[in-house]
Amino acid sequence: MIRILLVETLLFGLLGAIAFRLLFAFIRRTAIAWAISVLLIVVITISIGARIDPALLHEFGASPRSVLPAIVLRAVRAAAWLLGSLLAWLAVRKRKALGMEPPPDLPPGDI
Repeated sequence: MIRILLVETLLFGLLGAIAFRLLFAFIRRTAIAWAISVLLIVVITISIGARIDPALLHEFGASPRSVLPAIVLRAVRAAAWLLGSLLAWLAVRKRKALGMEPPPDLPPGDI
C-alpha cells in the first residue's frame, strides 16, 4: 500500500509543480497562479475517485484490508500537489532573485 501511495504522491507533486509553473509563465502573477492551482486540485480531487482497485493492491502485494479511507487518499494527493506547487514557486522566486525572469509587463512569448 505504501508503494501505491508513494507513486501517487510523487505523481501529484510533479503535476502540481508543472501546473503552477505553466500558470505562472502565462499569467505572471503569483497570487492568481496560486488561486488557480488550488482550484485545480479541488476540481481534480473531486473528479478522481479515491478507491484503489483491489487487483492493483494484490499486484503490489498489499492486503485488501490495508486500504486507506478515501478522505486520507484525497488529502495526500492534495498535499502533494500543494507541495509541488510550493517547490515551483520557490524556483520562480529564486529565478526572479537572479534576474532570470522577464519583467511582468512583458506579454507571454515576447522575450
